Amino acid sequence: MNTRMIKILICLGLVLLSLGSLTACAPQKAPIRIAISAWAGVEPAELAAQLGFYEKRGVQVELTRFSAYSDSISALVDGKVDAGMHTLDDAIRYSSSGRDVRVVLLTDYSFGGDGLVARPGINSLAELKGKKIGVEIGTVGHLSLLKILDLGGIAITDVTIVSIPAWEIQQAMMNNQIDAGVTWEPYLTSTATDLGGKVLITSRDYPETIITTMTFDETVIQERPQDVQAVVAAYFDAVEYLKKNPQDAYQRMGYAEQVSAAEFESHASGLKYLDLASNMDLFGLQKDGRIYQQTDTIAQFLFDQKVISAKPEIGNLLDPTFVRFLQTSP
Repeated sequence: MNTRMIKILICLGLVLLSLGSLTACAPQKAPIRIAISAWAGVEPAELAAQLGFYEKRGVQVELTRFSAYSDSISALVDGKVDAGMHTLDDAIRYSSSGRDVRVVLLTDYSFGGDGLVARPGINSLAELKGKKIGVEIGTVGHLSLLKILDLGGIAITDVTIVSIPAWEIQQAMMNNQIDAGVTWEPYLTSTATDLGGKVLITSRDYPETIITTMTFDETVIQERPQDVQAVVAAYFDAVEYLKKNPQDAYQRMGYAEQVSAAEFESHASGLKYLDLASNMDLFGLQKDGRIYQQTDTIAQFLFDQKVISAKPEIGNLLDPTFVRFLQTSP
C-alpha cells in the first residue's frame, strides 16, 4: 500500500471518528411517556409497543403501567407523564381544574362491560322502585344510572342512591346495604353469579356514554406535534392489527394484564374498539360530531353534581387534528 493510500485511509478514519463523536453527543429526544392501567379498551397502546409500531412511525414511547387507575390520573395531572389513557369524564374533570390537556383520540366505549346488577328477587327495572341502589356519586357511573332509570321509566325520587365505588358493590350487596348497584366487569357478572342475582341492564342499552380516550398534555402537543402524530398513527396501526389478528392480539394484550387470551377476549367483548373511521365519525368534519354533544352532556352533569366548579371549553378539550390528518393523508 503506497503512502498516498495510507494517508487517505487515515483521513477517512478521522472523519468517521469525528462523525461518531458528533452522533454520540447529539441530544436524544426523551420518549413520549403514556400512563396506562388495566382496561381492555386501551391495550392497543400496549399492542403497538409490542409490535414495534411506534418505532416504525419514528417515535419512542414509554408506557408507564399503574395498578390503580387513579394513580395514572395523578401522574398526568402532576406532569410525570405526557399522556394518559383515561375516561372522557376524568379528562373533563382535570381539564376543568386547570390542567391544560387535549383529547387526541377515542379508544373505545363500553358496550356491555358496565351495567346494573340486582339481588335475587329483582328481575326488572320496574322492580327497583323503593330500593337502594349503589353507585359512586359524581362519576360517569352515576350518569349511567340516571340513563338507566330513565330507560326504566323510574323517577330519581323513586329510589335511594347510596354512594359506593364500583369495586365495592358486591360486598355492599352481601352486607344488605343496597339492593342493586352500578359496576363494571368483571364485578358485574361475578356479583350476579355469586349472589344468585341478575344483571338487569348493560351499557349495550346506553352506548357511547362511557368513553375512554388518549389525552395529551397541551405543552407536549405544542412542542412535539410530529411525535404526537406518530403516536396516534401507531395506535390506529395496532387497532387494525387487532381486527386482522384478534387471537394473537388478545394473547399479547392479555399477557400485559396477566390474564389468558380467552379471559382478555371476554373483557373485550364488553366494549367497542374505535378505529380511525369511528373516530372521524364521532368527531365529525367540522367539530360537529356526536362526541361534542356527549362531552357537553357529561360536563353539565358533573357541574350540576358539583364535581367540577366550571365546565371546560369543549372545543379546546377535544382536538381531532391528529385524527383528521390521518384521514386526509395519502
